[in-house]
Amino acid sequence: MRDGWRRLGKGAAWRVAALVSALYFLYYGSGAAWFPFFNPYLREIGLTGVQIGLMGGIRPSVMLLSQPLWGMAADAWGRRRLLILTALVVALVVPGYRLGQTFGFLMLWTILYTALNNPIGLLLDSVTLDHLERYGGLSYGVLRLWGAAGWAIVAVVAGRLLSNGDPRAMFYYAGALLLGLGLTTLGLPREEEGQRSLRRAWAGVGVLLRRRALIIFLAVVTLLQLGTVSIFSFYSIYLGEIGASRDLIGLAFSIQGLSELPVYLGSAWIIRKIGPERALTVSFAAYATRALLYSVIRTPALAVATEVLHGLSFSLFLVSSISYVNAHTPPEWRATGQSLLWAFCYGAGQILGSAWGGWLYDSVGVQNLYRVCGLFIAAVAVGSIVMLWPRKGAGALASVGGAASDQPSALG
Repeated sequence: MRDGWRRLGKGAAWRVAALVSALYFLYYGSGAAWFPFFNPYLREIGLTGVQIGLMGGIRPSVMLLSQPLWGMAADAWGRRRLLILTALVVALVVPGYRLGQTFGFLMLWTILYTALNNPIGLLLDSVTLDHLERYGGLSYGVLRLWGAAGWAIVAVVAGRLLSNGDPRAMFYYAGALLLGLGLTTLGLPREEEGQRSLRRAWAGVGVLLRRRALIIFLAVVTLLQLGTVSIFSFYSIYLGEIGASRDLIGLAFSIQGLSELPVYLGSAWIIRKIGPERALTVSFAAYATRALLYSVIRTPALAVATEVLHGLSFSLFLVSSISYVNAHTPPEWRATGQSLLWAFCYGAGQILGSAWGGWLYDSVGVQNLYRVCGLFIAAVAVGSIVMLWPRKGAGALASVGGAASDQPSALG
């Protein structure tokens, strides 16, 4: 572990935990300041549905290509240093969306934004895991729930501010929060940065990709995305088709955020009791249940009530997948390992899932789409029992529920 972290006392460790919580709040709050309002803004300035779809589809493509490179750079040059740099640069890039309204400009700016913004989430997770490994105490979920709080609070505040004003102000709101993120990161203890070359970081990728358990896991979560992407991308369309009002659609997203909080609070206990592999299967089953319920529910209020499963599916999957990767990754390549998760799951998986979901929607309609996706996710859940669960007698994996253990015997 870096010496800057090693020298901290317990009081300073709690201060760092508070800083990490604030970083999650600021980062996810910055997204809430403009993501929910961006597509309506694009329609207002005259972009077509196809153009908006292309802009959304380019993001996972950029993530797939850039995320592993950012992970290696973080492990080579220092996570704190890179987090400060990217946050401050992206704080300038987001307001730059005001500079043009043509499709070509917005597409190029989205590529630039996505390439620079991609590493921030994995760097936050890596810094958090470093802190938990050294000090334990709080769990990853307790720190990460501040991201959910940031999203919920800022989305409401930004919506109020934008309701009767210039919609382009959302870019300034996001930029201000990202600026706060970069400045707050300055308060984290320094690492011994720049101690390894990118050549050694490339060697780390090779080491990780030779770990059979990690490769199987990445394949499973990529398959999962084939079904889960549609749960999110077509949900508003589904609610509209069954007659939900805008107020009810807004309530549904509020319930999603609230459902995350108890899962994050209890994630340490869940993973400690059943392990990240079984927790992953539980999250897969919750995803399958959501999709299958959507496929039969035609009453808007019931469809909204179904969102109580969001925390058990999305949030438990997030915590469990980070825990699993952490258990199979040496500390010095932790950011690289997390970047592979992001690239496979949220890059390749989202590209494939978006294409498949779009084809299903055009072919069979939204509720049949959910039926197919639900059955597919259920099959992945059953397969995960065989592919991911440890064989009897195998040692327990480390988790991010407390102080994660990364001893060689736990790495597989």
